[in-house]
Amino acid sequence: MAGRPGVFKYSVRFLRFAIPHAWLAAMAIVGMAAFAATNAGYLALVKPVISTLTEQGSRESAGKGVELPEPPPSTQDPLSGRKLQKRLKERLKALPGAETLRTFVREHTDSLAELGLLAACLAPLLFISNYVQEYFRARLLWSVVVDIRNQMCDRLLPQSLSYFQDRRSGDIISRLTNDINTAQNALTFLYGDLVLQPMMLVTGLAMAVYFSWELALCAVVGIPAVVIPIRIYGKRVRKHGRESLERLADLTDEMNQMFQGIRVVKAFKMEAEERNEFGAINARHFRQVMKAARARTLSSSTTELIFGVGVALLLVAGGYIIALGRITTGDLGGFMAAAWFAVRPVKRLTKCYTVLQESAAGAERIFEMLDHEVQIKDDPNAVELPEIRQGVSFKGVGFAYNADPVLVDITFDVRKGEVAAIVGESGAGKTTLLDLVPRFYDPQAGSVEVDGIDLRRIQRASLLDHIAVVTQQTFLFNRSIADNIRSGRKSATLGEVQEAAKVAKIHDFVVSLPQGYDTVVGELGVKLSGGQRQRIAIARAVLKNAAILILDEATSALDSESERQVQEALNNLMQGRTTFVIAHRLSTIQHADKIVVLKAGRIVEMGTHAQLLAADGEYRRLYQTQFGGIGGNPA
Repeated sequence: MAGRPGVFKYSVRFLRFAIPHAWLAAMAIVGMAAFAATNAGYLALVKPVISTLTEQGSRESAGKGVELPEPPPSTQDPLSGRKLQKRLKERLKALPGAETLRTFVREHTDSLAELGLLAACLAPLLFISNYVQEYFRARLLWSVVVDIRNQMCDRLLPQSLSYFQDRRSGDIISRLTNDINTAQNALTFLYGDLVLQPMMLVTGLAMAVYFSWELALCAVVGIPAVVIPIRIYGKRVRKHGRESLERLADLTDEMNQMFQGIRVVKAFKMEAEERNEFGAINARHFRQVMKAARARTLSSSTTELIFGVGVALLLVAGGYIIALGRITTGDLGGFMAAAWFAVRPVKRLTKCYTVLQESAAGAERIFEMLDHEVQIKDDPNAVELPEIRQGVSFKGVGFAYNADPVLVDITFDVRKGEVAAIVGESGAGKTTLLDLVPRFYDPQAGSVEVDGIDLRRIQRASLLDHIAVVTQQTFLFNRSIADNIRSGRKSATLGEVQEAAKVAKIHDFVVSLPQGYDTVVGELGVKLSGGQRQRIAIARAVLKNAAILILDEATSALDSESERQVQEALNNLMQGRTTFVIAHRLSTIQHADKIVVLKAGRIVEMGTHAQLLAADGEYRRLYQTQFGGIGGNPA
């Protein structure tokens, strides 16, 4: 664990989340103070109860002729160590209304019935104070949990595509769910027990000193015996807790892959293999959980042992002090009640410290995400892009994933209204090249410019207003067809949605459905065919009416007839727009104004379809591979 921030740092950061909800914290603290004070009232009744019982027993014994031994004379020196107890009583008496309350209690505690009535009067106060402190603690806790989740989402969404490609989706989901749930235990302590339990402890100790300062001093001396084992086991809990969360992230990722690829699992009879893999990951998670549980239970069991021995020693010491005549039986009873009352918050605090160490593992993973610097962000002097007048230019662009170069010295221009096709073998860098246009990535060398302005100097939101994308891997949200088409323009009317669907040749299919445009497509559009999903994605791009179109295999999932229809719609849509097309089917890009041929991340050829065929280079080779010959318009 060396080099990792301590629990204190995480605790401070979590406490800062409560600042916007200060009024909730204030109400919770008021309720805690009232709850602790009401419990002190109950403790104050212990001595009168025992004294009343003792006096009744004395009277009964006297009536039977039993001689009671005279208590030994007190040897207490008024100037001895009992000053602390005397000073505490004087301070309590000096409190406003304390003397009135003391007189009332003294005059109305002559019988158990009167004591019972006083206890009953305290019960409503206990109910109200407990309700206030627990309700506002819970509201504060969940308000902060919501804020943390929102901040994590706010931090996550602006990250570049490389951030998500370098991480498993299961790990990200686990941080947003499992890690926050683990850290929630720390929040429960920080926003409640951190304040309430010290209040309860101080109340118990004050009453213990009030009844017997000697026994109270003995109890305080034993505190280090509790702290030392807690710190030792706490470090182990944190270590194993982090490893447990990492294994839980593996488990979440495995489940995510299993369900996302359920068709493949069933098609290739992989059920047994997946079950074994899931079981192995589950077993690793179980082993880490049990290591953390072992350290946690050792800590709590050691604490119970120390408390048990402590109670025994206090009873022995109490009996000795009674024999010396320093305290009465009522004082001892009151002290033991106060000591028991003080032990509960100590136990709670020790348990919370262990939980805090375990939660630190979740907090560490949460703050790793919150602290990750967003790579794609606006320049402080970024400008808006009101419209596109000239086009898009690539100037000496270079890009690499980690240390592996993907694009090298890419330079070409696409004027406004032109159609540029990007072709090449798989892995040539086609998709990566076009991902630079909407700034999914930034180039590491050179620049991509719109109207002569580097994209990094244009406000990204303004840039994306002018771009529509249809990708090879069509993604639909688990919402209605209309909502999916409206992703490009939320304010669009149903009529505009329908017009876009007509252009994409999907309208007739949609209206044939029982619920029409209100039909929910299912997760990832699972209720639709591949071609239907792709045409809805095209309708989404049509509706946005953007100046720049990026079509990455936009017709790849269509049959021949659908492809012909959609290609006609796309040809109409491209008019007057700057369009980038990636197509493996070279028949769809023969009329492009410019064809850029990539090989191993470099431009090896560039020109029109006719020019590239005549050049007898890479494009001609790709063309012959698809069609087995040269023709202007292959069937």
